[in-house]
Amino acid sequence: MTPNRPECDALDPEANVTESSRPASGPVVVAAANADDVMREQLYYLIEHVGSGVCGFCRDCKRYFRARRVLMEVFA
Repeated sequence: MTPNRPECDALDPEANVTESSRPASGPVVVAAANADDVMREQLYYLIEHVGSGVCGFCRDCKRYFRARRVLMEVFA
């Protein structure tokens, strides 16, 4: 734990303890998410964030404007 992090961020060693009657069968492989779905989800998030009209200069707003600029190039 770094000194700048609050106490609630401390790891609880008992949090991930699970009991299983089966022996471990090797590493678990999780399928990667579809890249198109991830990009679409991020775009929806950014559009919603900017649409709230709260700020306009934060990191996510800047990401939105960069993405919008790239996507709108096709119409220029």
